[in-house]
Amino acid sequence: MASKASINYKANWWTQGNDPATSSGPTGSGQPWTSQGACTTSPSPSPSPSPSPSPSPSPSPSPSPSPSPAPSPAPAPGLSDPAAKSANQNGRAYTVYYPSWSDNWFDASGKTLNQVFQASNFARIPANYTHVVAAFAQPNFSWGGMAANNWSGTGINFNGRPSDIKAAIDVLHARNIKVILAVGGATYNSWSTLSAEGHAGSGPTITALANIMKDVGFDGLDVDYEIEGLDGYAGAVKAMRKAVDLAGGGRILTVAAWSTGADCTGATANDPQCAGVGVSYWGGKAGLERQLVNSDPAMKTAFNLVNIMSYDARFEHYDGVTAWKQYRQLFPSSTIVSIGFETAPEGWAGGQLVVNNADAQCTGSVILQNSYGANINQPYSVERYLNAVTTSTLANRNPRDGAMLWQALKTASGSCGSAPLASPGSIGKKAAGLLNLVDDPALQNAPWK
Repeated sequence: MASKASINYKANWWTQGNDPATSSGPTGSGQPWTSQGACTTSPSPSPSPSPSPSPSPSPSPSPSPSPSPAPSPAPAPGLSDPAAKSANQNGRAYTVYYPSWSDNWFDASGKTLNQVFQASNFARIPANYTHVVAAFAQPNFSWGGMAANNWSGTGINFNGRPSDIKAAIDVLHARNIKVILAVGGATYNSWSTLSAEGHAGSGPTITALANIMKDVGFDGLDVDYEIEGLDGYAGAVKAMRKAVDLAGGGRILTVAAWSTGADCTGATANDPQCAGVGVSYWGGKAGLERQLVNSDPAMKTAFNLVNIMSYDARFEHYDGVTAWKQYRQLFPSSTIVSIGFETAPEGWAGGQLVVNNADAQCTGSVILQNSYGANINQPYSVERYLNAVTTSTLANRNPRDGAMLWQALKTASGSCGSAPLASPGSIGKKAAGLLNLVDDPALQNAPWK
């Protein structure tokens, strides 16, 4: 117990240097102190009543063990399972997509945070990841609210009810992991209504997306616009930015950016960043994100986090490092830009991602050229890609620039010569070391490895 300004405070855990008057909240709030109301004893608050067990001038005993190297805080009060590691939101970002259709059923009714952690795969996502993106909601979205407690109209395919997933998200929040809802993807292409609402500035779909974030606890939305069409894309981004802002609470907008979306094409010839670069080998959606941000100044700052799908473009005419540098130059320094990984086999067969540069021993593990025909002959490896991010000297780099993985449960098997192909476990371990992240032992066990 401690007193300040005639108010009694109870310590929620051992703490030192936190002022009770500015660091207090109800149990479960994550604050180290909880107010017990006005003092009712002697008017003299000094010395504070009963100086033990804390706050004591020296941590006796000291927190056991001392947080080494532990860049992550302990889980919030109410979550005490030692397996529930917490992510480090002060290092670089490492985002993972989680397929809602692969999640297990569980009933969170009446369960504590510890019990939900044990019951839900979603709640146990390893703490190497700083952001988890739940895939996917449909763009023609409607939401019945928590009273209905079902996913009807959302396109979301969790087996658990919204109330159960909210409980899992509460656990992830207690573990310092942010949870984003992805909209769109490769199979949900009905963007017209949402795009029109974005251009109009409001509409029921925008409101529904804002409401589900507040009701279920999502920390933001992820734009997965995987069709062509600049006007439709711009409208979708405006709509989802509006929904995020309506939901408030510091929520963010992220984007799954196309592998070649920052390429210079015939359509972007007037962009000063494309001067002398050449014209991309790729057509289709190549250059679409570049056109997007050049079409409207607001688009440049619409996204808080850009995750590049720097995979599925094979290896003969595409280099993810080149793509990351172009995306990084395209967005302001306030935007985090992350390079993307996918475990083999990739959707478009050919690329063979390995962990270390020395592991690139097979066809598909060496990048031959970039999008502009320049010879690369460099490893298609986690090491090379992450080093490009962490050693960047670009003027507009962000200290949290990091990586993304599609997806959490897509394991890899096979080898590249004598080296194993990259798996979620080996990618995450490499990322933990190079991005200053927590290395959660759970990532080396099923179903995450």
